[in-house]
Amino acid sequence: MNNKKIVDSVTRNMKLSIEDKEIINAIEIAKIEWENAEKYFQYAKEPQMVDYAIHLQNAASVRYMHLLRMARDNNISSNYYDNMREIEY
Repeated sequence: MNNKKIVDSVTRNMKLSIEDKEIINAIEIAKIEWENAEKYFQYAKEPQMVDYAIHLQNAASVRYMHLLRMARDNNISSNYYDNMREIEY
């Protein structure tokens, strides 16, 4: 199941605008990108690849934090994250 379908499934009963759902989806994608960047760093061996991995990690973390601030500024409910925890466990 792709990320957008998961977000739609979790937010179905929540009163969120399309923009809010897009922000939530972007946050989920950014989280995955950040996790992937961390994994990439673990396997980088050559100095140039390590530098590149660090750049990926920094860019991914900045994007993720920016999107979290956008969610906070738009008063997106934490109910979404509570619903996600129920699905994950």
